[in-house]
Amino acid sequence: MTAVDSVQTKLPFPSITPAPILPALSTRALWLIMRAMNQSTSLPVTAAAGRALMSGLRASLPLAIGYAPMAFSFGVVGIQAGLATWETLLISLIVFAGAAQFILVSMLAAGSGAGAALIAVWVLNLRHLFYGPALLSQLRERPGRLLPALAFGLTDEVFATAMAESTRTAVTPAWTLGVGIGAYSAWVGGTALGAWLGVGLGEGETVISHALTFVLPGLFIALLASALQRFLWPVVAVAATVTLILGWFYPSHVAMMAGMVAGALIRPALQDRSAEPQP
Repeated sequence: MTAVDSVQTKLPFPSITPAPILPALSTRALWLIMRAMNQSTSLPVTAAAGRALMSGLRASLPLAIGYAPMAFSFGVVGIQAGLATWETLLISLIVFAGAAQFILVSMLAAGSGAGAALIAVWVLNLRHLFYGPALLSQLRERPGRLLPALAFGLTDEVFATAMAESTRTAVTPAWTLGVGIGAYSAWVGGTALGAWLGVGLGEGETVISHALTFVLPGLFIALLASALQRFLWPVVAVAATVTLILGWFYPSHVAMMAGMVAGALIRPALQDRSAEPQP
């Protein structure tokens, strides 16, 4: 069942309160635990860090433009599926994961237990175990006390934006934090507006959801394409091929994880080949 299906069936569940399970839904917390022991230094608050933060906020504008309408759609979906306004907003405040939030609402609307919803969202977000180390390797300095904020704000699009920036200049934790703050603000703001207006939109929301399903994937692909070095295109081709083939036989999250593993395995060989002197 999709988020749209949950709206169409309009299954009320006034007794469901997702708040107790929300803190455990983000896989970013797992990455944070794995890395926290090695990130003990703190970043000084300097004018340079402030400028980097503002630069990151400006760089987040394309993300905000893409996030706001999708978040608005989620706000409407949450209300139409039976969640209270504060519950819908709380999901975006704590989970901050677009596809996972739609799945969460769909499962709750279908009567799934909290445990099943938690596992589904956690598995869907396992890709952050790949994003985290890759992002850390591109940072000019150790994030220190900014690590929890960077971990929480790491989405597909924030990651792609940071990787694209790293091909042009050194990326700092403060700049990455600015990108995350901008994206997070747009997501939460869009959700709040959608939840507030959701009651009055009625069936019109279904059209909105269908029209916006391409927004985040399209934004992510555009950002990632700008970050790819030439020798990485074979990695993308292998990962995409594995994902597409397995996607016919297995759930999408399984296919995505397998594609990431395949790409990660082939990249070192391509890097070594690119480093060899040409005759």
